Amino acid sequence: MLKTERDEIFEKTGQRREDFSVCMGCKICASVCTLNDIGKNVNPQDLLLSIFLGHIPNDHSIVTYCTSCYRCVESCPWRIKIPEIVRAIRERSKGDLFTRTFKSSIAIFGRAYEPYIFFRILPFLLKKGYLRYLPRWIRYMNFSFPPFLLRR
Repeated sequence: MLKTERDEIFEKTGQRREDFSVCMGCKICASVCTLNDIGKNVNPQDLLLSIFLGHIPNDHSIVTYCTSCYRCVESCPWRIKIPEIVRAIRERSKGDLFTRTFKSSIAIFGRAYEPYIFFRILPFLLKKGYLRYLPRWIRYMNFSFPPFLLRR
């Protein structure tokens, strides 16, 4: 049997699908969500429903902004672990160009090395017209060489 995207998401959480299907629709999770305090108007139940209907929403506001504070889990009568689903969806999508470049910079240099990041995302910046901000960015960038390149 072929695994669906939904099954892969549930597998990455380390839980069974049944652990997430007990949602009663009480929306307590939404009432305690920190994102609603800052005006994002989210409902974790919508995320669960979308997944069960076979749509994995990479752009859902919870997936984008969830801080994994686990307030929703603590308040849920069934202890449904929404942050685990968010983590699994984020791992599946692997982030945008900047996130991937930032992580590779840390893997290579041990820190965020601005020139590396800048030159890796340069095609995107050219395509979207963001280079008009270059003079402002240069003031904040550190164009020094990484220490391991200077060692003899």
